[in-house]
Amino acid sequence: MSADEPDGPRAHEADVAGRADDAPPSDPAAVLAMIAAQRASTRKGVEPNGPLLFGAWGVAWLIGYLVLYVTYDETLGRSTAWGFVVFGLFLLGALAFTAVHVARRASGVRGASAAAGAMYGWSWVIAFMMACLLFAGLSRAGASPEVMAITANGVSALIVAVMYMAGGALWRVWRMFALGAWIAVVAGAAALIPQPGTYLVMALAGGGGFLVAAFGDLHQTRRRTKRSVP
Repeated sequence: MSADEPDGPRAHEADVAGRADDAPPSDPAAVLAMIAAQRASTRKGVEPNGPLLFGAWGVAWLIGYLVLYVTYDETLGRSTAWGFVVFGLFLLGALAFTAVHVARRASGVRGASAAAGAMYGWSWVIAFMMACLLFAGLSRAGASPEVMAITANGVSALIVAVMYMAGGALWRVWRMFALGAWIAVVAGAAALIPQPGTYLVMALAGGGGFLVAAFGDLHQTRRRTKRSVP
């Protein structure tokens, strides 16, 4: 036997040990546990970051709607033009953040999960584009400022509510679904309140609801992390 050849018994034992380490567990329960852990890890990687997503919309709604509230002009029967510009910029910022965030979370995943994330992100953009066309059509048809305000606010909030409920169903996140349901209720109730009270309700109950959900989700995530640390 040459010096380059491995020692027979020792090499055989090492080879057997290596194959034993690489072999999958023979216990069916262990195999199922591994599969469940892998699925949970994949879903966690694709699932949007709640504190970031809720926080972005909370800040946008709280500040944006408060601007509409304080710039409301009784003579015009609506908020000032620059108030709507500020509100629109905050809304577009939250929308862009949502689309980019969801796209990035799904970028490292292939297959059905990636496709679902991409379709969800594009749904936000398409829904708000169609809403803008609807608002333009109502304005062209001669809708009064009050009708335009109620419709624009209600439709926009309803889109957000439905998308959050859809996201909660897609990723099986009950907090996200519940938040969407809350936003739908707030938007419906706000439509019954005379202007500019509608904007105040949307700022405090809507934007505030997002921020409460963001802090609650952040607190729960920290508690879960502390439990997992030995």
